[in-house]
Amino acid sequence: MPELRAMCFADLNNAVKIIQAHDEDDGEAAEADYRDAGFDNQYVLEVDGNIVGVTGYRDVPGTDQCHWLSWTYLQQSSQGQGLGKGMLLELIEKLRSENARKIFVKVSDYEDPELGKIYQQALQVYQGVGFKEEVVSNDFYDEGENQIILGLYLRDDEDQLEEDPAVSEEKPIIRFDGLFEIAETDGAYTFSWIVKETKKLFGKRNFSVGDLQVGLESVKNEGGRKVFLTFPSNLPLIHSPLQTAGFKYVGQLQNYYEHGVHEYHFTHDLNDL
Repeated sequence: MPELRAMCFADLNNAVKIIQAHDEDDGEAAEADYRDAGFDNQYVLEVDGNIVGVTGYRDVPGTDQCHWLSWTYLQQSSQGQGLGKGMLLELIEKLRSENARKIFVKVSDYEDPELGKIYQQALQVYQGVGFKEEVVSNDFYDEGENQIILGLYLRDDEDQLEEDPAVSEEKPIIRFDGLFEIAETDGAYTFSWIVKETKKLFGKRNFSVGDLQVGLESVKNEGGRKVFLTFPSNLPLIHSPLQTAGFKYVGQLQNYYEHGVHEYHFTHDLNDL
């Protein structure tokens, strides 16, 4: 019988081998993630004492019980037996038993010249257990390779609740404090930002168009091709500078931070500079 159990350090090599068999870059990134972030909420699927699958989730700080699905792969020789779907369904039940609210997963639409759309089967499995597409970021991983984000509500009927309840708008002081290339991408960058608390009545209240332009020029000078930014939906001061600087709204992850507070996604193509 298949058994989903907690992953430990001794499982690392076997888990990485399963992932590498699908994609060497994913295997390398997964190993780094396991070593850096640890094995909390990570699982392996065993059949007759052999590890045939890996899955798990990572908590999202600052949200109401929101999670990201982590490395989820099934040994190629074990596919077509319902094991992948069963593994996901068991993980989802674990999350529900812990009162988790929502989980998201990222999928590439990469099409290999010889193998075709290598993530298509995974996408179908996610959709088969109830995940629904929420945001598509074009040319995210590379030119012509998009990122698809799907979400799944874990509490009964939450997706049927009122879409936009009354949520207080917030006007914190936001400052960019760095930029970096997004992992597993070729030339896709983002800006890191912090919220500064202050009681001053005057002075700069938010990042400006000039701040964005400085960041965009810096990314372009480093050879970047696109910038992707995300912000909570209850920050009204972000929209004007983003639009003026040429950022385009991509979409939103519904009820990401809490019910009624979504995550807005924006992108800027540096070829437009």
